[in-house]
Amino acid sequence: MGPPEIPRKGSSGSISVCEDGGLLESPLAEGRDLVHEKVLPKGSKALLAWIDKNAATMFREWTLAGGTGLALWFGHRISEDFDFFCTEGMDLASMHRLFSRYGPYETLQEAENTLTVLLAGTKLSFFQIPDPFLFERVPYRTFFLADVRDIALMKLVAISSRGSRKDFIDLYTILRSGPMLSDLFDLLPKKYGPGRANVYHILKSLTYFADAEREPMPTMLEPLDWKECKAFFVREAHAIVLPD
Repeated sequence: MGPPEIPRKGSSGSISVCEDGGLLESPLAEGRDLVHEKVLPKGSKALLAWIDKNAATMFREWTLAGGTGLALWFGHRISEDFDFFCTEGMDLASMHRLFSRYGPYETLQEAENTLTVLLAGTKLSFFQIPDPFLFERVPYRTFFLADVRDIALMKLVAISSRGSRKDFIDLYTILRSGPMLSDLFDLLPKKYGPGRANVYHILKSLTYFADAEREPMPTMLEPLDWKECKAFFVREAHAIVLPD
């Protein structure tokens, strides 16, 4: 049985690019399969163009999520790093050979299922994950863009680990677009398996802002009131009733 639906109208299965348009009203609304590349700094755009030309084969099974994936959907803030995910095995040697063709680069982290590199000032992270995406991915350039709802679930888990200001702002942006926090809590066991996501800890984390307060505001393309963002999560968290 598939995941419960959060209403999403009329997805076309493909994406149009908007370089300079206004804030995306909601990618969950009809006719809104549109990305905003204005959120990408010049270096990030140049790297994507190089990937399109030189790395299409390697990237074809990867899915972009994270803050940049979400910013492309909503156009709400500048985001320069790329977080890619796949459920297949990672060929680290081939990835290193590919990056060396771009020029000098730095390996920031490497493990069996993780690789993070710095290419010309842009950070790219690659994660092999056991949990498939719940919702259909959308083709974008030479890879895929994760559905907003999958990104929202990943943001929830990230906040429970260490709530960065960007994660709170991104989840706030998602929740104002249509999905309800209770919808996401219902989806957590579908994505991560029963009992694997500690919903009580996640709920408590949504009202803990100490780590986020130590971080600067990201560069916003639309006004956002940080105090209202925090108040929103306090209200929403208190309204959630978890099973005994």
